Amino acid sequence: MLDCKKCSAAFSSERSLHAHLKIHNMSVAEYYCSFYPRRDFLTGRPLQFKKKDEYFSSYFSCRENMLKWLNQTPKEKKSPIILDMLQHRIKSKELFFAPNELELFFADLPFIQEYKNCFGSYSAAANSCGAKVMFSGKAPLEYNQDFSRRKIFIDSREQQPLRFANSECLKLDIGDYAVGGNDFKNTFVDRKSFDDWCGTLVGDNFIRFTKEVERCKSQDSFLWVVVEENLLNVHSRAKKSYHKPNISYISHNMRILQHSYKDNLQFVFSGGREQSQVLIPKLLCLGNKLWNVDLQFLINQTSNF
Repeated sequence: MLDCKKCSAAFSSERSLHAHLKIHNMSVAEYYCSFYPRRDFLTGRPLQFKKKDEYFSSYFSCRENMLKWLNQTPKEKKSPIILDMLQHRIKSKELFFAPNELELFFADLPFIQEYKNCFGSYSAAANSCGAKVMFSGKAPLEYNQDFSRRKIFIDSREQQPLRFANSECLKLDIGDYAVGGNDFKNTFVDRKSFDDWCGTLVGDNFIRFTKEVERCKSQDSFLWVVVEENLLNVHSRAKKSYHKPNISYISHNMRILQHSYKDNLQFVFSGGREQSQVLIPKLLCLGNKLWNVDLQFLINQTSNF
């Protein structure tokens, strides 16, 4: 039973309690903010109420405040907080695999390195929450080699192809970029600008892209989606866009795909077009040596995020 904190009336469901609040001329937000006040751990200011579940699982009003608080707070104090944040994400989304680096960012959770610092490893934190790590592999030593001279096949429908020292244009069944001969390791790359990424994950485009991933899976292959944008700039870029993409919805669809096809698909934000030109040959030539590596975590580490 649920009791109304205003008049002590009892209710059998949350829905009936919320309906009852009209008698007191209170909105659901006013009720919870009045009787269950929550404040930003950094500023002490009241947290904004949007959804009940989100309200009770939030500790900060924005990601920037969370990062500032983490930087100035000792490990023994912040460890239980970030673990609770991770556990709530896993439980509320019914995840078998803990969020990868990209999902942590879009869910406004600390990056993997923060969990490694507090718990020794991300897998230890994930296991405490009853989940497994999605990508547990380590980057091979060859990752730092120069692959710029390898021959790259570019799909003939690619609108703004990258320039490589050795390339050939032809029609690809999957993605925009591939390699051939001994270098081919069942790996393809789909290059996307920020706007392309937004458009791919909504409406009919999302359905078409899912079919492409299914085709990739049927061929026991792997598709990298390389987005030419700095991950930290995503939200500011969205605000400046003419059509104002719904990043929450787009990242939701990306999460659905990532968890459904983790053995055949991975998204990564390269940082920009120049970075993509260096990264793509590595992904194609190293093939399955990178399939189980959380590449966004690797990029974030080398970019000093």
